[in-house]
Amino acid sequence: METLIGDVLLSSAFLAYAGYFDQQLRDTLFSTWSSHLVQAGISFRQDLARTEYLSNADHRLQWQANSLPADDLCTENAIMLKRFNRYPLVIDPSGQATEFILNEYKEKKIMKSSFLDDSFRKNLESALRFGNPILVQDCENYDAILNPVLNRELRRTGGRVLITIGDTDIDFSPTFNIFLST
Repeated sequence: METLIGDVLLSSAFLAYAGYFDQQLRDTLFSTWSSHLVQAGISFRQDLARTEYLSNADHRLQWQANSLPADDLCTENAIMLKRFNRYPLVIDPSGQATEFILNEYKEKKIMKSSFLDDSFRKNLESALRFGNPILVQDCENYDAILNPVLNRELRRTGGRVLITIGDTDIDFSPTFNIFLST
């Protein structure tokens, strides 16, 4: 109990700031943050394992069953995909993350689309309305129609939660998720 504050500070800083970096820089950041906590007199577990603290064994096994490699970097990335506050942008040159996301959300009927797809807007509206996750690939060709979604520009009208896409108001489902991938 005495290390709870330090453990939570380290873990939350990791989730908020480390996603962009590779494993070596993540470890360096974690060490730097740990030294700041020592200087501030905040106790934390010296042997804090990020992957074990932020996930449980069942999740890690399920992720591996959904084609996630078992290394720490991939597991940390999966943790960030599970605990995001803003919709994630996944830079995925090998296609492993895309395959993992498709497998992980298969039961929730994930849709796969692209800004280059003629039916992108229809797919987005359907996902927003029915709460299905959507994986948008080829995000290098970004479409500004997605701005209200990424900014969560929601409004409540008569008990409904609406979002405007283009010139159309669409009911927004709270179970909606979007993953952007390059």
